[in-house]
Amino acid sequence: MKLRTALLSLPLLFPLLSHAAGNAGSCRYVPVAKLPIDYSEARHRAVVMGAVNGKPARMIVDTGAYQTALFRAGAERLGLPLDTTGKYSSGIGGTSVNYVTRVDDFSVGIAHSGKAPINVIGNSGKPDGDALVGADFLLQTDMELSLADKYLQFFRATDCGDTFLAYWDPNAMEIPFSGKEGRSNKPYVTVELNGVKLTAILDTGAPRSSVTRHGAELAGIRVDGPGVQKGPKTGGIGDERVDTWYATFDSFSIGPESMKRVELPILDDNSTGRGAVDMLLGADFLRAHRILFAMSQDRLYMSYLGGDPFPPRRAPAAPKAP
Repeated sequence: MKLRTALLSLPLLFPLLSHAAGNAGSCRYVPVAKLPIDYSEARHRAVVMGAVNGKPARMIVDTGAYQTALFRAGAERLGLPLDTTGKYSSGIGGTSVNYVTRVDDFSVGIAHSGKAPINVIGNSGKPDGDALVGADFLLQTDMELSLADKYLQFFRATDCGDTFLAYWDPNAMEIPFSGKEGRSNKPYVTVELNGVKLTAILDTGAPRSSVTRHGAELAGIRVDGPGVQKGPKTGGIGDERVDTWYATFDSFSIGPESMKRVELPILDDNSTGRGAVDMLLGADFLRAHRILFAMSQDRLYMSYLGGDPFPPRRAPAAPKAP
């Protein structure tokens, strides 16, 4: 589904606002859309309301997804015909049967696709939405995200160069992207775990932050090592489930922010093999921060809001006395 024109054409869709979020010299940083997010810590999913062919649709915000797609249950609810195409690969859940359909319009806010094909994910369990809005749609322009305040906001930058864009906090951290995968809009950042540099991605679709088995081993933690505890199998989109373990790492840092003794799940590789990232920074990390994906500058702005970015597992309830 070619969504690139949707947000790049926003200057034609939106009138210029009377104020810019941040100005320095000739820089104009203009907010062009602000959308409320349905998010709760119990559900760990960020959802926005959009529309497909004019019908309301719940859409999961997933910056870790390569591609925007409908879920099969959502496509069927919306009365869309499905054609089988092959396989859809997810970061954790292995592969899922992939379909394709055509829509007359797919929209989030006032960004519209017009007539276009769109992939449909088959094996998705019971998703909390009709569609998944990925990086190909969300990160075509600068996007601010605050799970704590339950909104996301898009900006258009003009002549901003290296202007500091975190208008809400003069002390916000600036973290350069460490690259983008292929031609996708998925930005990576460099973090350090136990002092070892790893590649991470900020993933709104992941309820909890995690490190891959490979990343943990680079950081000096083996799943059969002392203090590592076996966890339940887990998965994402698709039917496959992978092994998990829990370990406490001595240190974690991203940019100038650092913390000691953090517990993280370690996820085993799935059948598609090791991915391009070593660590997912999920909703637990994101709700403790205000984030600006400054795609116009290939950098991230981030402010710590409070709370534990990596909350430990809840201890099981003690058995009741007879």
